[in-house]
Amino acid sequence: MVQIKITPDMLPVSEALLELEKKHIPYVLMVTATRLAKRVKEGELAVMARRLDRPTRTTMNSLFVKWATKNKPAEVYFKDSWTSGIPADTYLQQTVRGGPRPHKRFEMALIARGFMKSNQFAIPSPDVLNQHGNVSRGTMTKILSGLGAAETSRGYQANASNSKRSQRKGNARSYFSGIVGGTAGVWERKETAFSDAVRPVFVFSRSAPVYRTIFPFFKIANNIVKANYGTEFRGAFAEAMATAKP
Repeated sequence: MVQIKITPDMLPVSEALLELEKKHIPYVLMVTATRLAKRVKEGELAVMARRLDRPTRTTMNSLFVKWATKNKPAEVYFKDSWTSGIPADTYLQQTVRGGPRPHKRFEMALIARGFMKSNQFAIPSPDVLNQHGNVSRGTMTKILSGLGAAETSRGYQANASNSKRSQRKGNARSYFSGIVGGTAGVWERKETAFSDAVRPVFVFSRSAPVYRTIFPFFKIANNIVKANYGTEFRGAFAEAMATAKP
């Protein structure tokens, strides 16, 4: 999240003018900060569209502006919670700050059930990635269900069982964790006309994926504010003077 607060000492107007019209300044600063926040959001979205790898609609719709008040700065922030799934505020951290990524919820489930070691990371096979370069939530749920590592909540059991309904889905038959050909990972059994085969779905790596900073959120915001605060203040000030009561 970035906060945008404009103070009188930042503004391109004379001290005498500020004194003359000081009763209007709190409103002008509030409007200036809000308009700058809107500019920041537009600029951030433009960079996201260029630099992020096939961003989803959810990602592009997760940036919000909170208007300034006379007592609080304007804010530009990513939504930090969803009713389900991981919020953008969490999964975009590596692109904003760079460095090694922490374990994802999927990996923590595998570690908790002993399928993967705590120093390992699950790297997806290109075959299971969707059009956005991600593994869909549905695919990960099927895998965890088949391995017996799915979460349970509100009395709902997501893991595969011996019930007829569960057996029809076939997740327990389709997925297993182990070492095949010297490679540790999660594998999928595939039935063919000639024989059964397996393919890797996730390969376990001993090193964390490292991200470079490709979306410098705070630097972008700072540059936009510096480049536009004079223009936005003058516009807000002129509007306030034009509508002010004598």
